[in-house]
Amino acid sequence: MTNDVTFQTDTGQIKRVLMKHAKDAFVSQEKIAREWRALNYLQAPDFNEACREYDALLTLLQSLGVNIELLPEDSRTTLDSLYTRDNAVATNEGMLLCNMGKAQRATETLSQAAFYDVQNIPHINSMPEGACLEGGDVTWLKDDVVAVGHGYRTNSAGIEFLQETVANTAREVITVPLPHFRGPSDVLHLMSMISPVADDIAVVYSPLMPVVFRDRLLDLGYQLIEVPVAEYDSLGCNVLTVSPGVCVVAEGAPMTQ
Repeated sequence: MTNDVTFQTDTGQIKRVLMKHAKDAFVSQEKIAREWRALNYLQAPDFNEACREYDALLTLLQSLGVNIELLPEDSRTTLDSLYTRDNAVATNEGMLLCNMGKAQRATETLSQAAFYDVQNIPHINSMPEGACLEGGDVTWLKDDVVAVGHGYRTNSAGIEFLQETVANTAREVITVPLPHFRGPSDVLHLMSMISPVADDIAVVYSPLMPVVFRDRLLDLGYQLIEVPVAEYDSLGCNVLTVSPGVCVVAEGAPMTQ
């Protein structure tokens, strides 16, 4: 790796990304009907509409110069396998494979490990039993500063393992205590309240954010773009930065946009 390349960023140019198409995660409307309630979805996704939207997302990302790799269908996984970010954390020493805090998602990392093996991508697959860490709780604020949420999906042992893993590549690991909010069955990750969109700009939902973490962002020189309360549930805070100054935002958050 050359000195001008880092994998420890959420705001740099995305050159290659690992995803899972809705058709391979959801498989069928019948599978959706079997699983959506147990996975705590608000309603059953429409299989055909999800596939159409995913095709549109792939086309958009490809038009922005992103090379896309797709995981195959896997009978061991649930609908949640759509969310590939949660399974691993990118570091300059390899992909850190996570132990999922949601029990139904435990097998998802097996698919990613197999992909990394075939592609000869270095990966770290030694998280101890009992340690939980999900990629949605981890975000790189600088190439040597990472924040990790401590909540129902990521525990102290998982955070400790992350700290050990990035000891040679990060100067600071910021632990962010997450609120109870809607309870342990809900999907609340650190990235439910922050999406960095540039080296010094982040989209945030401050009502859920601990004061000490919000102050730390300001200390790091961040300008905060506030998501209004009315747009939190429409995913106003879930922003994908494809390259500096170029973001993908879900429809339904016009004030945030």
